[in-house]
Amino acid sequence: PRSKLTGSEWADLYRYVAPGTSPEPGEWRTSRVPYLREPMDAMTDRRTEIVVMCCSSQIGKSEALLNVMGFYVDQEPAPQLMLQPTLEAAENFSKERIDPTFRYSPGLMDKLEDGKDGRGTSRKSSTTIRMKHYPGGYLALVGSNSPAGLASRPIRVLLCDEIDRYSATKEGDPLKLAIQRTTNFHNRKIVMVSTPTIKGASPIEEWY
Repeated sequence: PRSKLTGSEWADLYRYVAPGTSPEPGEWRTSRVPYLREPMDAMTDRRTEIVVMCCSSQIGKSEALLNVMGFYVDQEPAPQLMLQPTLEAAENFSKERIDPTFRYSPGLMDKLEDGKDGRGTSRKSSTTIRMKHYPGGYLALVGSNSPAGLASRPIRVLLCDEIDRYSATKEGDPLKLAIQRTTNFHNRKIVMVSTPTIKGASPIEEWY
């Protein structure tokens, strides 16, 4: 069944900000960052296809992405892809932000496939730093400088972080390549967030 929760409502109920990842760890409160309510709700509704956030640094953009990721893991499981400026940034974000979020958030605990079958027998885990498998979908993490990770992978939810720091590769614009991966889904969701850089040459400014 479709979720009746909005993204901000889900975060208030089921998201926990892990210690060591924020100056204010604990249960997530959208009232603490009210300006994120509308973007998070648009990122999880059924009317909006593309959401663009052009804003200053250190105001909670990454936390909003984590909330949206968690919503789709818990409420509407689907294939997700998070695109970071570099492969190293993607791996760091996975280890430092995503793993603790799964570990501490009530709505995400025990969601990741941990290498046990139904009888408790150990097997090789399908969850890695760059690939998180959960019932009904997965989250792939890719760097814009390594677009090979985008190939032949259908994606319903595309989360693009700091797109002004993406660099073109010999395979083309990584953002366009990532968006192409969503074309098979009639209910796709494309989220782009970034701090703008040079006026007139800023991809997030152009999208906004």
